[in-house]
Amino acid sequence: MKRTFLIPAALTFLALDWLDPAQADTLDLAFMPPVVVPQDLCIPGASTDEQDADIGIGTDGLTDELRLRFIQRDIRNLQAEDARRWFDFILSLIDWQAELDPSFAETGAILARISLYIDAGRLVELRDLGLIDQLRQSARPLPNSARMALAQYFLNGVGVEQDAAYASNLIREAAYGGNPDALFSIARSMLHGDQITGWDAPLDMTVTLAFGGMLGQMNADVCRHAERIAQEYLNGDVVTRNPEIAYAWFKFGADLGGATAAWRIVEFHLGADAARKDNEEMLKYLTLAIARGVAVDSVKAEQIRSASNVDEARLREILGFNFSADDGRTRPTLSGYFQLTVNLDSELPSEGSPFLQYLTELTRFETTPGFVFTILAKEVLQRRGRWAAEAEATAWLEEAVIRRDPEGMQMLAGILVRYRDDPVQVNRAANLLGEAVSRFGQMSAMNDLDGLYRCQANDAPLVEQADHWATAYRASQSDTVGIGPNDLIALDPFKAPETIAQVQSQALRGDPQSLANFVERVQLDLLATDDAQRIWASRIDGSVKGLEAFARLEFALATNPAERDLAVELFRRIYLNNGVTTALDLSVALIDDNARDPVIAAEIIKYLTIAGNRGEGAAINLLARVQSETRSPQAVYQQFAEAIEDRGDFLALMYAMRFISLDKSDDYIDRAVSLMTCGTKDVGELSGAYAILQMPEMAFHWDQIGLLLQGGNVLAKLALTDRQVRYFDTGAAPNLRQVFERALAEGDLTAHRSLYILTANPDLPSYDPAAAAGHLTALLAFAEEETFVLENYRMADPDVRAAVDALQDVNALFLRAAENGDIIAKRDYALTLRDTAASLSELQTSTRWLKEAAEGGDIIAMTELGRALAFGIGVAQDRVQALTWLEQAARAGNTDAMELAHLLRLEVVQ
Repeated sequence: MKRTFLIPAALTFLALDWLDPAQADTLDLAFMPPVVVPQDLCIPGASTDEQDADIGIGTDGLTDELRLRFIQRDIRNLQAEDARRWFDFILSLIDWQAELDPSFAETGAILARISLYIDAGRLVELRDLGLIDQLRQSARPLPNSARMALAQYFLNGVGVEQDAAYASNLIREAAYGGNPDALFSIARSMLHGDQITGWDAPLDMTVTLAFGGMLGQMNADVCRHAERIAQEYLNGDVVTRNPEIAYAWFKFGADLGGATAAWRIVEFHLGADAARKDNEEMLKYLTLAIARGVAVDSVKAEQIRSASNVDEARLREILGFNFSADDGRTRPTLSGYFQLTVNLDSELPSEGSPFLQYLTELTRFETTPGFVFTILAKEVLQRRGRWAAEAEATAWLEEAVIRRDPEGMQMLAGILVRYRDDPVQVNRAANLLGEAVSRFGQMSAMNDLDGLYRCQANDAPLVEQADHWATAYRASQSDTVGIGPNDLIALDPFKAPETIAQVQSQALRGDPQSLANFVERVQLDLLATDDAQRIWASRIDGSVKGLEAFARLEFALATNPAERDLAVELFRRIYLNNGVTTALDLSVALIDDNARDPVIAAEIIKYLTIAGNRGEGAAINLLARVQSETRSPQAVYQQFAEAIEDRGDFLALMYAMRFISLDKSDDYIDRAVSLMTCGTKDVGELSGAYAILQMPEMAFHWDQIGLLLQGGNVLAKLALTDRQVRYFDTGAAPNLRQVFERALAEGDLTAHRSLYILTANPDLPSYDPAAAAGHLTALLAFAEEETFVLENYRMADPDVRAAVDALQDVNALFLRAAENGDIIAKRDYALTLRDTAASLSELQTSTRWLKEAAEGGDIIAMTELGRALAFGIGVAQDRVQALTWLEQAARAGNTDAMELAHLLRLEVVQ
């Protein structure tokens, strides 16, 4: 029986440039939103979609709704990270979700357990439990989402006997039920040329139905569903990527009350070129976003922040002027792919949060892994202060150590170093770091051991022990590649392949600075695909520190005032996304850019104050410097004394040394040593602190440590680094030709193309006519390469053509292709004949082929035929006909035809 497909009348679609499904990668389909009257339909908290896994913001503590969203997020993230390792804990979370949500307790919980067993590779256990068959035999009708999950298991025979017919039936039934995932699954099959039995709708209608099902009813969920449709057009997996249509759907969602959609409109205009930028529209949706609580990022992995004290005036102040992205920019940027949001902290840190409460509740499970206790310790330290919450955090970290979390071991060791006067505590710190390295491969703990022995222990420097760990850490290549912005973008893959490979490896591991470094290189790579750019933009988009580092690079690499303005604008947007963590970096950029403006100066003071309230010593020092004409250093200290006492970092503690009692200074130095980086800057600060305290023997102690630090002071004065001299005289890296020759030796026959280009160009040092001829003729083994061979032979250097002629009768190839109707071959054969003609007959043949190519629409052939007619080359001279052909080619934009036609007209006039 045939099904009838109903498309909602309000929804419109256009199929553009239809492609054969067997050949298309994506569908060119414009599914546009209906026209709506702006209204507040999407009321926060009124969602009816049970599958909503977004994390919300709670102002009244941890509600069950928010608790469930945290649980769903953790199940999803942990299962993706390592389902085998966290299996028991994920099971506990599934049970907890079932306890809190009765609608999940039946089918949802079974599906969640099935998915966990599969991801953990426990297929035998899954079969023995019979969970999948249990769903199939259930008398209760399955939701469409469950049908889709069940279909995949039976389709692939995972955890159950394979039954492709049953699987197809489930997908088809879910599709008839309007399930978007089922419809997209069918569409993907159709794009690959596979027709689904029992499905009669064409591809464009199938995708339209999927979008219609995705949009759903006009209720409180419609804005989020519209945002999902927009995301499909940004992803470009089924429908062709189209940011303009995505924008239309975001606008639709914004007009119906969506906060996130309204912010997406703001973001679009912030990064748009002049032709698309509309400041009036941006401000309109900025106002709507503010009224709706702004957009809060729903995929932050570890913590929830609320946008407090954010109003329209403050947002406008932070965003500054909206510059045009195409006004003077010379460097490409991936910032247009970012999906930045608003996550501003209040001016003073909050001591509690729903996330902190949720983490505390997690500690009651026997299966809770150690990393949860480590995250809990971090959250406590961040919110209540590094020193005020030390005792509470230490208790959580002790539990993390018991549960074998290496990062917890590392953090606890750092706390114990504060008590370095006690050898027991120092020895335990060293043991914890050693265990983190030896048992869990925590590479950064090796660097901590180097610092402990070289700087932090009372009997430091212990050079032998420190050098052992420093050597091991360097060998692990875990230390962030130190490289300046200009050196970074000038790195040549054929001169410094090791450095580029190390930057990329660290970027893949998530190192923030290396991630920013590699994204800079990707956005400057002309050969980088759109997919590659989107993948790397997505990676850095989820890293607060990575975005900060990227903003610093964009600011440093700006090549003109217009790019500097855009870099500052991006910095402001990243500050909105990151919150206070970026306040200091933004302040530095604004001081460098235009701090003489009193409005900017006041803004900088505000940012530095917010950062200072969180104990950031660099911000406190900078604030004291910029206010030195109006405030004393003592007054600045008094402003932040409580923050320094509770949460001061290394530089904050150092700043306080001039203003605290001698008794207190001893404790502050111990705190500072536990936080220090064992490098010349921090060592110099400690030496200076003891000079302030008039304790020359301790100042000398730190000066001695400074003399023994590993580094290249002389190299630094020469603007060189250890990295740059490490490969001195170690052998040249493979050049481009050698790389392609290796690829060819390994069986990549397409390397012949690249090798021909390198060896056929007389302006390159790799020029080698004989080798070029060999590569070009080798390509003739592939029918699809014949056009490339003939085109390049025509344009080749005479020595290369002579070498090819010695190996292959190319004229015969041209003739065969021309006789087969290839327009380009007709033109190239004609020009080759003309270049090598030894008789009038060959010239006449040449012009005949040119005429056929010109009549076939080839612009170059039209130009050359016009030339032949104008000068009587192989044909009777006919300037009237010559002008006809030349003018036709000129209208198509051929400049040679324009010039020749101009000369002919001048002759006619004369």
